Amino acid sequence: MAGCDVIGNIAILKFPDKTGNREKKKTAEKLMRKQKNITTVLEKSEKVKGRLRTIKTKYLAGKKTRETIHHESGCKFKLDVEKCYFSPRLSGERLEAASRITKKDKVLVLFAGVAPFSIVIAKKSGAEVTSVELGRECSRYALENIGLNKIENVKIIRGDVAKLDKLIKKEKFSKIIMPRPQLKEPFLKYVWKFTKRGTEIFYYDFGKDINLILKKVEKEAKLGKKKIKILKLRKAGDIAPHKYRWLVRFRVN
Repeated sequence: MAGCDVIGNIAILKFPDKTGNREKKKTAEKLMRKQKNITTVLEKSEKVKGRLRTIKTKYLAGKKTRETIHHESGCKFKLDVEKCYFSPRLSGERLEAASRITKKDKVLVLFAGVAPFSIVIAKKSGAEVTSVELGRECSRYALENIGLNKIENVKIIRGDVAKLDKLIKKEKFSKIIMPRPQLKEPFLKYVWKFTKRGTEIFYYDFGKDINLILKKVEKEAKLGKKKIKILKLRKAGDIAPHKYRWLVRFRVN
């Protein structure tokens, strides 16, 4: 059975090893007949990789395109599915983050991609959002998405989170969202100087054991000479058998 993600009108299938091309095509065509909103079917041919979290795909059926507009929570997100990481499975995470933010908050979103967290938060809460993304294509689409959603309270900055102090100067944020790529570097050491007493950080990490991730966060806080209080620990989705995305939400005291 193929795994499937639907982004806009593009379905991206992942097949078990040794699945034949004829069977893949047959599955793609069947999916398009069953779900009329899907106009392109691609096969995910490589895993998500690198800091830009890009993938490679193969065309299977329908319109030959990799660009689409995804609709979520009353927002629109235009992107190229090969050039820009986007997970429709994080829609609930984006809504939950937005629900914890008010118009009075000053929000920093890191690893922002085409700005789904940033735009959902900005649109739902009315807060001022600074959105930081390394990828050139993602940043270009993020700017376009601001226009598509007719909002003015998101500032797009293209740059490396590891050089955050050169991108943003003398600013403190009350909420910081970190939907990190799956890398060893936690990136928290670059964030502490932009926090203040009461700042809440939504930190995402990956692994089997939440206790190991919690120890990592506490170690980073100690190295940064920050006292923190853990507010929430929970799974935020499966990424592989017995491996999960986790949310650690904590406050800087």
